[in-house]
Amino acid sequence: MANAQQPTKECLRLFIDETGTANPLDSASEIYVLSGCSIKKTDGVDLKIFSDQIKFKYWGRTDVVFHSREIGRKEGDFTIFKDQRIFNEFLHDLENLLSSPRFKMFFIVVDKTKARQVGWDEKKIYKDTTLFLVRQFLLILLTTAMKGEMIIESASAEKDVYLLQAFGFFLGAGLVDVKVGYETVQDILTSVSFVTKKNHDTEEQIADLLGYAARLHYLKRQKKPIPTGLYEDMVSRSFNRSLFKVPQVTRPKKISLFAHVEPFLVIP
Repeated sequence: MANAQQPTKECLRLFIDETGTANPLDSASEIYVLSGCSIKKTDGVDLKIFSDQIKFKYWGRTDVVFHSREIGRKEGDFTIFKDQRIFNEFLHDLENLLSSPRFKMFFIVVDKTKARQVGWDEKKIYKDTTLFLVRQFLLILLTTAMKGEMIIESASAEKDVYLLQAFGFFLGAGLVDVKVGYETVQDILTSVSFVTKKNHDTEEQIADLLGYAARLHYLKRQKKPIPTGLYEDMVSRSFNRSLFKVPQVTRPKKISLFAHVEPFLVIP
């Protein structure tokens, strides 16, 4: 009698987005944030349906892209929110989306002033932020026993190469400090995909919205002035709820791995 077919492992996806510029000499943004939105592949469909329902409610179409800068400034598609009543209602709906338990967030934050002081350049920032983010994702895969995929919105050949290098590094070296060999990494991290902005992935848009919230969180922690308003209040609340947290029921053997997960990591 043939053996029963083994059930397919659940797949966890990581969507990556950036806020600000990585060039430490660019004063237009003093903070660079690399955001990762992790979500089960099966949950991505429901999240998109929820997002599309909000878009159809306000615009009668679903190709609108939630972009933090335009929402905050009420520009482009978001000029309709100059009507405060409509804006308040939209913020309520958007907060419900961002409060979904279906996804969890990870952030790598670079204070560019400090980066300049230690001699970092743009390449160093790209390299280290991508390495740290992929490492966090691998630790989660190890503790949840899931397969993983990375989906990246392609920016430029120069930027994309650092993500490919991080992917290749861990496939070849494993996680030395936690004694996880490359064979295990090759088993759990199955692919990396580059998509265009025209994909309009809901997870990428969430990473953009909460990347702005991560910037606000860091600046507030440093007691620096930050923009204030209903939108900023909403994304800040959502940021706190979205951060990855260690599950309450965790086997002792996995607790040591969870100890290495830093959902809000500031470098250098």
